[in-house]
Amino acid sequence: MFSSKMKNGVAASMPIIATYAVLGMACGIVLYDAGVSVLGISIMSVMVYAGAGQFLAASMLVLGAAVPSVVMMVFFLNLRHVLMSASMSTYVKEKSFGFIALFSHVLTDESYGINYTKFREGNWSPEEAMITSVINYSTWVISTIVGGFIGSQIQVNTIIMNYALIAMFLYMMVQQFISKEHLIAGIASIILTVILTIVLKHNIALVIATILASFVGYGLEVRKNRRQRPVTKGNESYD
Repeated sequence: MFSSKMKNGVAASMPIIATYAVLGMACGIVLYDAGVSVLGISIMSVMVYAGAGQFLAASMLVLGAAVPSVVMMVFFLNLRHVLMSASMSTYVKEKSFGFIALFSHVLTDESYGINYTKFREGNWSPEEAMITSVINYSTWVISTIVGGFIGSQIQVNTIIMNYALIAMFLYMMVQQFISKEHLIAGIASIILTVILTIVLKHNIALVIATILASFVGYGLEVRKNRRQRPVTKGNESYD
């Protein structure tokens, strides 16, 4: 039984493992170039585990930003995890506090995308979701440490990794387009993110755009359900 769940979790993780291995090493190299030691990279990956946040931290450190400013910016950037965790809580609410705590810690955009899609399709257990997330987490931690060691030995150009990161997020987004409502919500999030980023000039724009786009999707789903609900009159119902 467990071996079957392990196999399913590993299979679901494969697309992310390949991407995390490359991006993780790139992140480790970038962090080392920004002045973070290999030990610091290790601790950051284990405790923070936020790819975009770690890249942001490296960029800010290179520009000479103070540590409190880096912490605050990474915090705001990762506020979206509150929304992701809330939407996943339905599927793991029967598990122990320790299970939920670990599952929340190893939840990222990519793990969320895979697990949420699997849960929605059915025949996916919290244990399989945990295995998938932990494998992704382990891959990222190991890859960033390896990247830190590589960065300490040779000079590597990591510009191409920016495009790999974009490609990965586009892949995860397209996976969610299972209906017209999801597509509209996705387009709304893109437009809102661009507009709010230009207006606010702050990473909080991502959080606000996510919340607003979620309401757009929710409103569309409610309207769709109302249209599909049969009209009831007396004891009879009419489709």
